[in-house]
Amino acid sequence: MAIKFQAIARKNPLQPNDPAKFYPSPVYTDKLTLRKISKEIAERTSLSGTDVMAVLEALTQVLPFFLVEGNIIYLGDFGTFRISLHCNGKDTAEALIASDITDFKLLFRPGKELSQQLKLIEAVKV
Repeated sequence: MAIKFQAIARKNPLQPNDPAKFYPSPVYTDKLTLRKISKEIAERTSLSGTDVMAVLEALTQVLPFFLVEGNIIYLGDFGTFRISLHCNGKDTAEALIASDITDFKLLFRPGKELSQQLKLIEAVKV
């Protein structure tokens, strides 16, 4: 399995007078929708495309709810989703209040099978 990439020039914002360096950037071939994914799953299972689509739609509705409730979403060998909080540190626990939180990030950690697949990827320059 190979992923295509192209070289993109980027300047260092901390050193604007330095010459740009080139970094790899993936070349994406398509943006897959739930409909396309559900059709592919339906072809690989005994479920209808409509049934698969209903399950995927329900998944997209319940995952944000569970995450905001403070749950970690474990999707087997695919991976784990969780929310992380960002803020500037405070000197004491009492000084830290909810309004100090500056950002919420969605974190994904690939599971064992996906991690193994990532190790098998080759890169091809286009």
